[in-house]
Amino acid sequence: MKKRNLILNKKIINETVETIIDSIYEKTEYYMLGYGNYTIDSEFFEDREEYMIEVIKELNNRIK
Repeated sequence: MKKRNLILNKKIINETVETIIDSIYEKTEYYMLGYGNYTIDSEFFEDREEYMIEVIKELNNRIK
């Protein structure tokens, strides 16, 4: 990557990463609600965090 504008480059990268993370949260919640049987909010949010960690690990493995 050229050093055209380091601040702009960093902003583009940060915004892209934030968008991807938001999308992963949305899709994880969608599938959890579709396939899961949650009656307690706290259980849902605890599981969501665990799923997020596992999803990110799997993405990392596939990118390597």
